[in-house]
Amino acid sequence: MSPQSLPEIARTELGDPIEPHVLVTFLNRTLKRRGLIFGIARQGENYLLTVYETEPWSGGEPQG
Repeated sequence: MSPQSLPEIARTELGDPIEPHVLVTFLNRTLKRRGLIFGIARQGENYLLTVYETEPWSGGEPQG
């Protein structure tokens, strides 16, 4: 399967430097309906990104 044949789910533009909370919000809004939730925590100078699996969201469009 070539990259051109992959269906696009969502797209966003990120500034430089990337703000981690903006990326996590985008991932949560995009993938919540597939049962994935992302969390981020600051650890010193680094960030810890965690992926959680939950029940897929079956409502309309996710809120906020």
